[in-house]
Parts: sequence; C-alpha cells; structure tokens
Amino acid sequence: MHKIFKEAVKITNYNIILTIPLIIFVKILDLYSLYSRYHVDSTPKFILASITVLFMFAVFCASWFYMVKGAIDLSKKVFVLDEDRAKATLNLFKTIPDGISKFFLPFVGVYIIFILIQVFATPLVSMIGVKVIGSLDAVSMQHLQQITIDSSLTTPEGMAEFINSLTPEQIIFFGKWSLLFMFFTSLIMYLLLLWIPEIVYSTPNPIVALWRGLCKLFKDFFVSVRLYLALWFLGFILLFINTFALINPIAYIVMSILLFYFSVYFVIVIFLYYDKTFVELENHEDD
Repeated sequence: MHKIFKEAVKITNYNIILTIPLIIFVKILDLYSLYSRYHVDSTPKFILASITVLFMFAVFCASWFYMVKGAIDLSKKVFVLDEDRAKATLNLFKTIPDGISKFFLPFVGVYIIFILIQVFATPLVSMIGVKVIGSLDAVSMQHLQQITIDSSLTTPEGMAEFINSLTPEQIIFFGKWSLLFMFFTSLIMYLLLLWIPEIVYSTPNPIVALWRGLCKLFKDFFVSVRLYLALWFLGFILLFINTFALINPIAYIVMSILLFYFSVYFVIVIFLYYDKTFVELENHEDD
C-alpha cells in the first residue's frame, strides 16, 4: 500500500493539469449556485436548475475521471524526454470528448442513485440519532430555528457568533450529532469507494458497477480499509487546518491550492489501487 501512495504522488505531480478542470468545475458550480439562490423562486425553475446541475455533474465526471484513467495509463509508459511526457500529459485534454461520449449517461445514473442513497439514508441516520442521542426540547429547537434563518451565518463571523450563542449542553448535543453524521457519511463513502473506477474500467452500467465495486471492496477488505482510513485522516487534517486558514487570506489561498491538489491525489490513489489490484491482476490471469 505504501508503494501506491508513493507512486500516486509522482502521477499527481506529472499530471498536475488535472487540477485545471476540477477548479473550473468547482468555480462554475459555485457561481451557478449563487445565481440560483437569488433567481430560483418557483418549482419549475428549481426543477430546471436541478437538471442543469445534473448535466454539469455528468459532463464533468465523464470527462475528468476518463482523464484520470488516462493519467494512470501514462504512468506505465517510459518516456526518454521530459518534453515527450509533457506532450502526452497535455494530450489528456483531447480525451475529454471521448470521456463524455462514453460515460455521460452512466454518470447521470450515478447522480440519481447517489441522491436516492441520501434520501433513504438520511431518515435512517436521523432515527438512529434520536434513539441513541436524543432530540432537542421545544424551547431549544425554537431558539435554533430563529438563529439559523439569519443569513449572516454564511460568514465565518456569523458562524462563530452562532456557536457562542449555544449553551454547553447544546454544543455537546450538536457535537454528538455531528460525529454521528460524520461516521455514517464516512461509512457510505467507503462503500462507494470503487464505484467510479468500476464504471470507468469495467462496466458503464452504474447499478452493476455499484454491486461489483462492493464485491471487490470486501474481497480485498483489509487493504481497502487501511487505504481509505489513510486518505480519510489526511483529508481530515487538511480540512481541520483549513478552518483556521479562513482568518488569513494568504493562508486561505495556500490551503485552497493544497485541497485541490489533495482532491486529485485522492482520486489517483483510488484509481491506481483499483488498476493494480484488479485490472492488472485480471490481465495477468487472462495471460
């Protein structure tokens, strides 16, 4: 597993251009979300905005994950000159139309299935939380609702003011709920770990890919758990540091760059693990 993390660093550095589509997509999505917040004021507009986000997601994922697979394939080739490697890396952009044509519909299915997972999982987790942790009393709930409708909570200062307004009991209560949702979110993300590589490498059917990904995940359970936990802790540390970087513009910019880099690295680690554990193994067995 150590070799996978080490090799993934090299692949990420050689293919740092993978951050460009990711940054563009995130910024476009942020702008569209901001636009929708002030202009989506009816059900038809909401439906249209949801479909637009769905198509944006499918186009980006189909093209970007196909580029990631191309980067993994490039890492297996030997380049005599750095210029040849740089040219081959830039040619990854030429694979964008192929990725969209092959995987647009599968990622539409991924989006819909993921929404359905959230729809079914959220009430279940909430029900477990009420039984294990409990629910707020009526007075505290009313106080919370009055605070959360304040638009100033979207700023770091507003969030700090919100936290200061809570009683120690409420802080502990919300802390327990946060841990509960974080645990179940992490569990679901682990179960979906090999879903995307399975689609890109094996089958475009998102339902079949989900099942096969789960089977392969538990087939190599101990390695996949260690891999996921290592990535989870790295991401948690970066996000924790990022919360303190909000108070300094330069630190915020640096952390934003690191988070985009880590996002690319995270995906490359998973794709590289899938390629080495399942694709190369299957090819070797076929030979």
